[in-house]
Amino acid sequence: MSWETKRVLLAVKAYPERSKSHGDVACTAGVTSDGEWIRLYPIEFDKFRGFGKLKRYSIIECECKKASGEKLGRKESYRVRTDTIRIIDTGLAEHTNWEGRREWIHPLLANSIDELDEHYKTDGTSLGLIKPKELLRFFSTQDINTNLWKNHEYQMTMDGQRVPIVTRVPHQFKYIFTCNECPEGKNHEIQCEDWELLESYRSWGEKYRNAEELWMKLYEKFYTFMNGRDIHFFMGLHSQYPSWLIIGLFYPPPRPGTKQLTLKEIE
Repeated sequence: MSWETKRVLLAVKAYPERSKSHGDVACTAGVTSDGEWIRLYPIEFDKFRGFGKLKRYSIIECECKKASGEKLGRKESYRVRTDTIRIIDTGLAEHTNWEGRREWIHPLLANSIDELDEHYKTDGTSLGLIKPKELLRFFSTQDINTNLWKNHEYQMTMDGQRVPIVTRVPHQFKYIFTCNECPEGKNHEIQCEDWELLESYRSWGEKYRNAEELWMKLYEKFYTFMNGRDIHFFMGLHSQYPSWLIIGLFYPPPRPGTKQLTLKEIE
Protein backbone atom coordinates (compact mmCIF):
# COMPACT_ATOMS: atom_id res chain seq x y z
CA MET A 1 0.00 0.00 0.00
CA SER A 2 1.28 3.49 -0.82
CA TRP A 3 1.10 6.62 1.30
CA GLU A 4 -1.75 9.02 0.52
CA THR A 5 -2.85 12.41 1.81
CA LYS A 6 -6.19 12.57 3.60
CA ARG A 7 -8.17 15.34 5.26
CA VAL A 8 -9.83 14.15 8.48
CA LEU A 9 -12.09 15.46 11.23
CA LEU A 10 -10.65 14.01 14.46
CA ALA A 11 -13.80 12.89 16.27
CA VAL A 12 -12.34 10.41 18.76
CA LYS A 13 -9.12 10.56 20.77
CA ALA A 14 -8.35 7.43 22.75
CA TYR A 15 -6.74 7.61 26.18
CA PRO A 16 -2.97 7.48 25.57
CA GLU A 17 -0.94 4.33 25.99
CA ARG A 18 2.74 3.57 26.33
CA SER A 19 4.04 1.63 23.36
CA LYS A 20 7.42 -0.14 23.31
CA SER A 21 7.81 0.81 19.65
CA HIS A 22 6.41 4.35 19.59
CA GLY A 23 6.52 5.74 23.17
CA ASP A 24 3.45 7.60 24.47
CA VAL A 25 0.90 7.46 21.66
CA ALA A 26 -2.83 7.83 21.06
CA CYS A 27 -5.16 6.17 18.60
CA THR A 28 -7.68 8.48 16.94
CA ALA A 29 -10.72 7.96 14.79
CA GLY A 30 -12.61 10.33 12.60
CA VAL A 31 -14.32 11.06 9.32
CA THR A 32 -12.53 11.87 6.08
CA SER A 33 -13.52 14.65 3.72
CA ASP A 34 -14.95 11.85 1.54
CA GLY A 35 -17.39 10.96 4.33
CA GLU A 36 -15.72 7.72 5.40
CA TRP A 37 -14.61 6.43 8.79
CA ILE A 38 -10.87 6.26 9.44
CA ARG A 39 -8.66 5.14 12.32
CA LEU A 40 -5.21 6.80 12.58
CA TYR A 41 -2.38 5.25 14.59
CA PRO A 42 0.08 5.97 16.08
CA ILE A 43 0.02 9.68 16.86
CA GLU A 44 2.66 10.77 19.38
CA PHE A 45 0.87 12.07 22.45
CA ASP A 46 3.02 15.23 22.51
CA LYS A 47 0.96 16.31 19.49
CA PHE A 48 -1.95 16.82 21.91
CA ARG A 49 0.02 18.95 24.39
CA GLY A 50 1.08 22.57 24.52
CA PHE A 51 0.88 25.39 21.99
CA GLY A 52 -0.54 24.41 18.62
CA LYS A 53 -1.79 21.10 20.00
CA LEU A 54 -4.25 18.84 18.23
CA LYS A 55 -7.74 19.25 19.61
CA ARG A 56 -10.69 16.96 19.28
CA TYR A 57 -12.84 17.99 16.29
CA SER A 58 -9.89 19.66 14.59
CA ILE A 59 -9.66 19.10 10.85
CA ILE A 60 -6.21 17.85 9.91
CA GLU A 61 -4.35 16.78 6.81
CA CYS A 62 -1.81 13.96 6.96
CA GLU A 63 -0.03 11.26 5.03
CA CYS A 64 -1.26 7.77 5.86
CA LYS A 65 -1.57 4.30 4.40
CA LYS A 66 -3.64 1.21 5.04
CA ALA A 67 -2.47 -0.68 8.11
CA SER A 68 -1.25 -4.23 7.61
CA GLY A 69 -0.88 -7.12 9.99
CA GLU A 70 -3.93 -6.41 12.15
CA LYS A 71 -5.55 -9.55 13.52
CA LEU A 72 -9.03 -8.49 12.38
CA GLY A 73 -7.90 -6.56 9.32
CA ARG A 74 -10.13 -3.62 10.28
CA LYS A 75 -10.73 -1.78 7.02
CA GLU A 76 -10.63 1.75 8.48
CA SER A 77 -7.19 1.35 10.12
CA TYR A 78 -4.38 3.50 8.73
CA ARG A 79 -0.79 4.08 9.79
CA VAL A 80 0.00 7.78 9.95
CA ARG A 81 3.20 9.74 9.46
CA THR A 82 3.02 11.94 12.54
CA ASP A 83 5.43 14.54 11.16
CA THR A 84 3.09 15.19 8.20
CA ILE A 85 0.08 16.16 10.35
CA ARG A 86 -1.10 19.69 9.65
CA ILE A 87 -4.00 21.40 11.39
CA ILE A 88 -6.26 22.81 8.67
CA ASP A 89 -9.17 24.17 10.69
CA THR A 90 -10.00 24.40 14.41
CA GLY A 91 -13.45 25.96 13.99
CA LEU A 92 -15.27 22.75 14.91
CA ALA A 93 -13.07 22.33 17.99
CA GLU A 94 -14.88 25.26 19.61
CA HIS A 95 -17.31 24.07 22.29
CA THR A 96 -20.34 25.76 20.75
CA ASN A 97 -20.02 24.37 17.23
CA TRP A 98 -22.06 21.18 17.68
CA GLU A 99 -24.07 21.65 14.49
CA GLY A 100 -20.93 21.80 12.37
CA ARG A 101 -19.79 18.52 13.91
CA ARG A 102 -23.16 16.95 13.20
CA GLU A 103 -22.78 17.77 9.51
CA TRP A 104 -19.63 15.63 9.37
CA ILE A 105 -20.70 12.64 11.43
CA HIS A 106 -24.50 12.28 11.22
CA PRO A 107 -24.51 10.91 7.65
CA LEU A 108 -22.72 7.88 9.16
CA LEU A 109 -25.28 7.31 11.94
CA ALA A 110 -26.34 3.66 12.25
CA ASN A 111 -29.67 2.55 13.66
CA SER A 112 -28.38 0.01 16.17
CA ILE A 113 -25.62 -2.31 17.33
CA ASP A 114 -27.28 -5.05 15.26
CA GLU A 115 -26.86 -2.89 12.16
CA LEU A 116 -23.17 -2.38 12.94
CA ASP A 117 -22.80 -6.16 13.35
CA GLU A 118 -24.31 -6.66 9.90
CA HIS A 119 -21.96 -4.10 8.37
CA TYR A 120 -19.00 -5.87 9.96
CA LYS A 121 -20.09 -9.25 8.61
CA THR A 122 -20.73 -7.78 5.16
CA ASP A 123 -17.71 -5.56 4.54
CA GLY A 124 -15.52 -5.50 7.67
CA THR A 125 -16.78 -2.17 9.03
CA SER A 126 -15.23 -1.65 12.47
CA LEU A 127 -16.25 1.92 13.35
CA GLY A 128 -19.69 3.42 13.75
CA LEU A 129 -22.00 5.87 15.45
CA ILE A 130 -25.25 5.02 17.22
CA LYS A 131 -27.80 6.91 19.30
CA PRO A 132 -28.99 4.92 22.34
CA LYS A 133 -32.72 4.78 22.93
CA GLU A 134 -32.50 4.31 26.71
CA LEU A 135 -29.63 4.62 29.16
CA LEU A 136 -30.28 1.96 31.76
CA ARG A 137 -27.14 2.12 33.84
CA PHE A 138 -23.63 3.60 34.12
CA PHE A 139 -21.31 1.77 36.48
CA SER A 140 -17.75 0.90 37.40
CA THR A 141 -16.56 -2.70 37.42
CA GLN A 142 -13.98 -1.96 40.12
CA ASP A 143 -13.83 0.06 43.31
CA ILE A 144 -13.20 3.74 42.67
CA ASN A 145 -9.70 4.65 43.87
CA THR A 146 -8.47 8.16 44.70
CA ASN A 147 -4.89 7.08 45.45
CA LEU A 148 -3.75 5.80 42.06
CA TRP A 149 -1.84 8.92 41.08
CA LYS A 150 -0.72 10.46 44.38
CA ASN A 151 2.94 9.93 43.49
CA HIS A 152 2.75 10.85 39.84
CA GLU A 153 5.96 10.84 37.77
CA TYR A 154 6.63 13.73 35.41
CA GLN A 155 8.78 14.38 32.36
CA MET A 156 9.89 17.42 30.36
CA THR A 157 8.61 17.94 26.83
CA MET A 158 10.67 19.33 23.97
CA ASP A 159 9.28 22.83 24.63
CA GLY A 160 10.08 22.73 28.35
CA GLN A 161 6.70 21.78 29.79
CA ARG A 162 6.48 19.53 32.84
CA VAL A 163 3.83 16.92 32.05
CA PRO A 164 2.73 13.69 33.74
CA ILE A 165 4.03 10.45 32.33
CA VAL A 166 1.19 8.51 30.75
CA THR A 167 -0.39 6.26 33.36
CA ARG A 168 -2.59 3.34 32.41
CA VAL A 169 -6.06 3.66 33.90
CA PRO A 170 -6.65 0.27 35.57
CA HIS A 171 -10.37 0.59 35.39
CA GLN A 172 -13.47 -0.26 33.41
CA PHE A 173 -16.61 1.81 33.09
CA LYS A 174 -19.67 0.46 31.32
CA TYR A 175 -23.03 1.61 30.02
CA ILE A 176 -26.10 -0.59 29.81
CA PHE A 177 -28.46 0.74 27.17
CA THR A 178 -31.00 -0.13 24.54
CA CYS A 179 -30.99 0.91 20.90
CA ASN A 180 -33.70 1.16 18.28
CA GLU A 181 -33.70 -2.52 17.30
CA CYS A 182 -33.58 -4.02 20.79
CA PRO A 183 -36.63 -6.21 21.40
CA GLU A 184 -38.42 -6.06 24.75
CA GLY A 185 -36.07 -7.21 27.50
CA LYS A 186 -32.86 -7.01 25.45
CA ASN A 187 -30.09 -4.50 26.12
CA HIS A 188 -26.38 -4.00 25.56
CA GLU A 189 -23.67 -3.85 28.24
CA ILE A 190 -20.59 -2.26 26.69
CA GLN A 191 -17.34 -0.93 28.05
CA CYS A 192 -16.71 2.80 27.58
CA GLU A 193 -13.16 3.95 26.79
CA ASP A 194 -13.97 7.59 26.09
CA TRP A 195 -10.87 9.72 26.66
CA GLU A 196 -12.77 12.42 28.55
CA LEU A 197 -14.19 9.83 30.97
CA LEU A 198 -10.84 8.18 31.71
CA GLU A 199 -9.00 11.48 31.96
CA SER A 200 -11.68 12.81 34.32
CA TYR A 201 -11.19 9.76 36.51
CA ARG A 202 -7.44 10.33 36.54
CA SER A 203 -7.45 14.09 37.11
CA TRP A 204 -10.42 14.20 39.49
CA GLY A 205 -8.82 11.37 41.47
CA GLU A 206 -6.06 13.83 42.37
CA LYS A 207 -8.58 16.51 43.34
CA TYR A 208 -11.40 14.94 45.33
CA ARG A 209 -10.90 13.68 48.85
CA ASN A 210 -12.60 10.32 48.83
CA ALA A 211 -13.91 7.62 46.53
CA GLU A 212 -17.56 8.41 47.18
CA GLU A 213 -17.12 12.05 46.18
CA LEU A 214 -15.12 11.08 43.09
CA TRP A 215 -17.79 8.60 41.96
CA MET A 216 -20.52 11.20 42.53
CA LYS A 217 -18.71 13.63 40.20
CA LEU A 218 -18.20 10.97 37.54
CA TYR A 219 -21.82 9.80 37.78
CA GLU A 220 -23.19 13.35 37.58
CA LYS A 221 -21.16 14.12 34.44
CA PHE A 222 -21.29 10.85 32.55
CA TYR A 223 -24.81 9.70 33.45
CA THR A 224 -27.03 12.46 34.82
CA PHE A 225 -25.62 15.26 32.65
CA MET A 226 -25.52 13.06 29.56
CA ASN A 227 -29.23 12.32 30.00
CA GLY A 228 -29.96 15.97 29.28
CA ARG A 229 -27.90 15.93 26.09
CA ASP A 230 -28.46 14.36 22.69
CA ILE A 231 -25.97 11.60 23.47
CA HIS A 232 -24.46 9.36 20.80
CA PHE A 233 -21.81 6.64 21.09
CA PHE A 234 -18.82 6.36 18.79
CA MET A 235 -18.33 2.60 18.48
CA GLY A 236 -15.20 0.69 17.57
CA LEU A 237 -14.27 -2.98 17.36
CA HIS A 238 -11.62 -4.28 19.71
CA SER A 239 -8.33 -4.87 17.88
CA GLN A 240 -8.08 -8.52 18.92
CA TYR A 241 -11.64 -9.83 18.68
CA PRO A 242 -14.94 -8.69 17.12
CA SER A 243 -16.47 -7.08 20.19
CA TRP A 244 -17.77 -3.51 20.21
CA LEU A 245 -16.45 -0.82 22.57
CA ILE A 246 -17.74 2.69 23.17
CA ILE A 247 -14.67 4.62 22.10
CA GLY A 248 -16.10 8.13 22.37
CA LEU A 249 -19.11 10.15 23.49
CA PHE A 250 -20.81 12.73 21.26
CA TYR A 251 -23.23 14.85 23.29
CA PRO A 252 -24.59 18.01 21.64
CA PRO A 253 -27.50 19.80 23.30
CA PRO A 254 -30.87 18.42 22.17
CA ARG A 255 -32.44 20.12 19.20
CA PRO A 256 -35.70 21.95 19.89
CA GLY A 257 -38.69 19.63 19.66
CA THR A 258 -36.66 16.42 19.80
CA LYS A 259 -37.61 13.64 22.16
CA GLN A 260 -35.50 13.41 25.31
CA LEU A 261 -33.53 10.26 25.92
CA THR A 262 -35.24 8.03 28.46
CA LEU A 263 -33.29 7.73 31.72
CA LYS A 264 -34.06 4.47 33.48
CA GLU A 265 -31.58 3.36 36.10
CA ILE A 266 -31.76 -0.35 36.87
CA GLU A 267 -30.19 -2.38 39.65
